[in-house]
Amino acid sequence: MKHFTIICATLLLFSSCKKNADEVTPDGRTLAAITLKDYFITSIAFDKKGNAWLGTLQQGLIKYDGVTAKIFDSSNSILTGAAIRDIEIDKTDNVWIGSDNLIKYDGSKFTRYEAQQFGLPKNAVQSIAIDASHNIWFSCSSFQSGGLVKYDGATFKTFTPANSKLPGNMVQSITINQSNEVWVALNDGVDEGSLAKIGPDDIISVAGSKELGFKPYHFGNIVVNKNNELVASIAYGLSSLMITGRPQIFKFNGSKAQVVSLPDEQSLIYSTRSIYSDKNGNLWASFSSADKECGIFNGKEWKFIKLGTSGIFAFAENPNGEMWLGTGEGLYILK
Repeated sequence: MKHFTIICATLLLFSSCKKNADEVTPDGRTLAAITLKDYFITSIAFDKKGNAWLGTLQQGLIKYDGVTAKIFDSSNSILTGAAIRDIEIDKTDNVWIGSDNLIKYDGSKFTRYEAQQFGLPKNAVQSIAIDASHNIWFSCSSFQSGGLVKYDGATFKTFTPANSKLPGNMVQSITINQSNEVWVALNDGVDEGSLAKIGPDDIISVAGSKELGFKPYHFGNIVVNKNNELVASIAYGLSSLMITGRPQIFKFNGSKAQVVSLPDEQSLIYSTRSIYSDKNGNLWASFSSADKECGIFNGKEWKFIKLGTSGIFAFAENPNGEMWLGTGEGLYILK
């Protein structure tokens, strides 16, 4: 208990920074001062009470109510020092954590779903999504190993190229559309990315370079926008060549892909990190470019925010419409 008290006091003491405080962003929001300074935030989700649950790179899980932070790490939980890649929260406020295994926190205890115990591939969990039927979908894969897993609360069902039409093993990102269909982005290799849609009765349809009209270099993450279109980012972090004009973000309606253009993309090098679609249909994107750090696209034009961080790695919108941005140096809130 003493350990936790010291941590909380430290967080409150260093929870703000004058840099960027009360600045107005291009979309009319107020950019509040940085909070949870020095925490590398990789994922954000909100429960029904409005509490934020934040995953970090190697600093554990944070429960944050806007004032006080509670830290769960190897000193007080079954969490290890492994990165938390994704967090989703179900209808009963169970917190599902994608880390070195799938982990659930029910508000009082943590449960780790060990691969060997439950017959799952022995790989880290990169992405989680929860459908309208309350199934937990999660990646359990690496290059040419494992695949996608569906957990209905009682049984696990694994999809791989060996037992299904899933076109690859390595699941990068998962999202659920408004029709309760599961979209999966798979990275089978450089220039070998593909999308899979899982519909009723777990029927899988595939979209590759032929359907998209180009070869995605390597998928970043995928989201669904207000119009029920899939939006995907393409990552070039594995490329040794810095080339302008390559597709960074595209929309896909199930039959046709449309590249989302970026300003001056023929002369500026963009490297997309993460994308997010808010409730109003605005697309948010973070870049590793020195010139462009965070962009907001309203469907017609891009506007940019400069925070001066080492990068934005997570976006989320809370129930009040605030945008929360997880960075390598802490949390920014746009009100």
